[in-house]
Amino acid sequence: MQRNCPRRILGVLSLLTLWVALAPTGVEAQFCLETRWLTVSDQDDVVRSVNPLTLEVEEAFAMSIPGAIEIDGIRGIAVHPTSGNWYMLTLTSLPPSPLPNPWLMEYNPIDDTLAIVGFTVLDFNDLDFNSAGEIRAITNQLSTGSSNLCELSTITGGPTDLCQYPGSNGGDSLSLGSGGAIFRASGGYVTGELASFEEPSAAPGSNSCDTTSINISAQLSGEPIRTLTYLADQDTFLWVQGDTARSAYTVNVSGDETFLGTFDHDINGLALIEVAVPCPVGDEFIRGDCNSDTGVNVADAVFLLGSLFVPGSPPLSCRDAGDINDDGGVNVADAVFLLGSLFVPNSPGIPEPNLQSGCGADPTAADSLECDLSGC
Repeated sequence: MQRNCPRRILGVLSLLTLWVALAPTGVEAQFCLETRWLTVSDQDDVVRSVNPLTLEVEEAFAMSIPGAIEIDGIRGIAVHPTSGNWYMLTLTSLPPSPLPNPWLMEYNPIDDTLAIVGFTVLDFNDLDFNSAGEIRAITNQLSTGSSNLCELSTITGGPTDLCQYPGSNGGDSLSLGSGGAIFRASGGYVTGELASFEEPSAAPGSNSCDTTSINISAQLSGEPIRTLTYLADQDTFLWVQGDTARSAYTVNVSGDETFLGTFDHDINGLALIEVAVPCPVGDEFIRGDCNSDTGVNVADAVFLLGSLFVPGSPPLSCRDAGDINDDGGVNVADAVFLLGSLFVPNSPGIPEPNLQSGCGADPTAADSLECDLSGC
């Protein structure tokens, strides 16, 4: 269903990501890929983009479509490994969902469309994708006393039962770790009961729901678990608690935790995306690399002369790199110096940071030249 929301900035960022992949050589360096966390809560319909370094919300927006899809809460969110679409477990008043069982919905951030995939039938609390694009989802404790692990259809939303975990006291969350192994965190919602962390059992003939407990500290087990998410770049899991501070930790497969900070909003599910953002301004450059291709050759002299004398030519994005003789200015003498260093025997070499020394800061930074963007 087509939406109409110009503030849907994450869709724009996804388009930028696609543009970076398709842009011609020499253009893509203007943008860098950065990881953002998408967080959802079962208390509202808002998806938030969070900076993982500061835990601050950078963008927040409602997913409901007034009069068509009214979302009251979102329990889990996962990003399809191929399409990049977001799949969410949503509690809705339109269409009405028999609580506590959610609908599976799909959001396309490129064309800004939200669609109902189908009813999940059971009381699912969290979901994740494996590398094959199959959804693995876990229920809260059912009337049978178990928490079921299922595959959800991306066509109908319906479940296919895979196996059953022993029952918990709420908050069942799962995450697929390195190699696709399913890790489970649960509990802490009943007075006197502790939260637990489990990994797949290595015993012969075991299934995905046969687990081995991972020993965790009282700090992790003493508060309810809200969500568990695998951070591949660190080979650790993000563990968010349901305490009043909404504390966040990373925890490894040995149970060792590191405190990250606190969130300013409730979290029931979390997923990772990459967005294209303008590359940060940096101080490092290679002197003589006028066209920012991380090389120094005659093309840089041509680029420099064009920027100085040919109307409409691209300007230097790093004027420090164009100050080849390091005299504090950028002019034709720099092009002459560069050509001499390249082709005239016994000519002075290019001052550092040069191609031989690699990217670096300007040792004569007292000049007024700046480097807005370099190949470094």
